[in-house]
Amino acid sequence: MGSRSPVDTPARVLVAFIQRRQWRQSDLARALDITPQTLVRTLKALEDGGMPLVRDESEKPQVWWRLPKDWAPQGVLFPREQIPGLLRVLARAPVSRERDSLLAHAARSARATDTKRRVDAAHFTELEEAWLPTVEDASRGTTLGMRYVGSGRGAPEWRYVSVQHVDVGPPSRFVAVCHRTGTLKRFRVEGITLARLDPTTTYRAAEPGELQALLRESVDGFHGDGAAVDCSFVVRAPEARWVALNLPSGMTVDPHAALRDGVRVRCRTAAVLRVARFVVGLGEAATPETPELAACVSDLAEGALKNASATATPLRAKGLRARR
Repeated sequence: MGSRSPVDTPARVLVAFIQRRQWRQSDLARALDITPQTLVRTLKALEDGGMPLVRDESEKPQVWWRLPKDWAPQGVLFPREQIPGLLRVLARAPVSRERDSLLAHAARSARATDTKRRVDAAHFTELEEAWLPTVEDASRGTTLGMRYVGSGRGAPEWRYVSVQHVDVGPPSRFVAVCHRTGTLKRFRVEGITLARLDPTTTYRAAEPGELQALLRESVDGFHGDGAAVDCSFVVRAPEARWVALNLPSGMTVDPHAALRDGVRVRCRTAAVLRVARFVVGLGEAATPETPELAACVSDLAEGALKNASATATPLRAKGLRARR
């Protein structure tokens, strides 16, 4: 045997285990052209350095050394058959610099075509791309300090929250315990102008039932301040088919409604205003059935008609009425 550098033998052992995840000690020593004593010293050094080797002496006098199939040095090893699935999942993720970098690296490593040009994925805004990773890190149990602009306030203010649930979106939102009020609230990632993890402030976990109730009573990512109420409305055909396929999250088509034409949509939510806006957008095709929803729809429709009356008058004079 010729002389080798101090790193040559460990490197060759590492390559051997990447190629095969288990070796009989005598076979590995012979394959590397080193003595069993040198091999054992090298294996022990690699094990001390963090390589998760397992020594198996159950077949004495033979000794086997094994390595987990999914281990890779300083990384994660994906079997070749999983690479197409990995590329598909990355291509579907919302577009960001991080996504594009991971996708390009995975495609190069697998010698595959970069799939991002063939998949039209959603796009993160700059604020989502900047602050969503911090929000996700906070959801693991660390308080989040953030400068936040709420929908009802013009100026940003500093808030401390404990993130409980993240809706990646886009639009990206999260549910958190507000330290100022002690209640669960929904926040928009785009409302953040500055954020940092604050391990010095105690994280507050919400009751699981309370969190699930808030998620269940939300519609399209919105949750009102009041109590949840039952809402239902009927949509006539042919608009019913489109509605059934494009309902906001939190609304469902009643499978037991015996309607000859159309569908009945139900939900129980505190976000009645969000439901009413959807119903108003359907015009004459939708009919609200519950009192809270009907009142909200009426208020929205009256306001819209009042503001549109000046523009609608010339169109009526020309006979350009909307199709009924």
